[in-house]
Amino acid sequence: MGQNPPAVLFDQVSKWYGQVIGINDVSLAIDGGVTGILGPNGAGKSTLFKLMMGRIKPSLGSVRLFGQDPWTNTSPFRRIGYVSESEKLYEWMTALDFVTTLARLHGMTRAEASDRSAHVLDFVGLSDVMHKELGKFSKGMRQRVKIAHALVHDPDLIVLDEPLHGCDPIARTSIMSVIRELGNQGKTVLVSSHILEEIERVTEQIVILHNGKLLAIGNLFAIRSLLDKHPHRILIKCEDPRELAGLFVPQGPVFGVNFPREGELEIQTNDLSAAHNILPSIVLESNQKITSIENPDDNLDSLLGYLIQGAS
Repeated sequence: MGQNPPAVLFDQVSKWYGQVIGINDVSLAIDGGVTGILGPNGAGKSTLFKLMMGRIKPSLGSVRLFGQDPWTNTSPFRRIGYVSESEKLYEWMTALDFVTTLARLHGMTRAEASDRSAHVLDFVGLSDVMHKELGKFSKGMRQRVKIAHALVHDPDLIVLDEPLHGCDPIARTSIMSVIRELGNQGKTVLVSSHILEEIERVTEQIVILHNGKLLAIGNLFAIRSLLDKHPHRILIKCEDPRELAGLFVPQGPVFGVNFPREGELEIQTNDLSAAHNILPSIVLESNQKITSIENPDDNLDSLLGYLIQGAS
């Protein structure tokens, strides 16, 4: 018996707008669980999703959804829930009315649509405000309504374009919990972001895009492990940086220290994990008040820089 085709398959896909390249020769297959689509603004994330949703046609290559060409057979779209970054809502409708109306467009009876809409609004944590007008919702609540409408027909593939953009910390936590639960249910979930920390909190499986090209794909921790040959920094704000530096210098993982500003110690290491392992005991030994510990290189820009340098 042959395997089922993946939910998403891109085969050497390129898309350009005149002289501007949207994505360039991208090949990937995604099926099951949560996959983060990571890249800075303009990397090609939204173009990738629009190609997937049949909003634009590839200039070269082929896109397959559940093994089907969506340009010749539109049936795969019935199995997809899509949340666009720029989607608008009908401000005068209640959340329940909005999601129920879209459920009816999927062919449900009025009773089925109402029951299913109440269920998905409860799933995203909005059951207590489902009768409130959308115009009175916060950004985070509006994003959750959009996710509810994408889930109302129980799709197998959920595509979320920057779902956390503009949300407050409480809304972000709630939406991330929903995304993780969808992955646990066996759905195929694609979620885009330009913030590394957001993707790390929902999945280890990532696709990194940069200037329209597929820069990396796989497990984020595996990709990070490849970067350990590059120097990393740990920035510590403390009472006496020089005294603390004296405790770090003899340690194996540390090859240098710096004092960028008053009250700050910068540790330089080629093994970030090992440096963090020795950090607690040294902090205890120093008996100093430590106000913060940061990793200045632990962001998307640094990750892209390392990957681009390694590919060149």
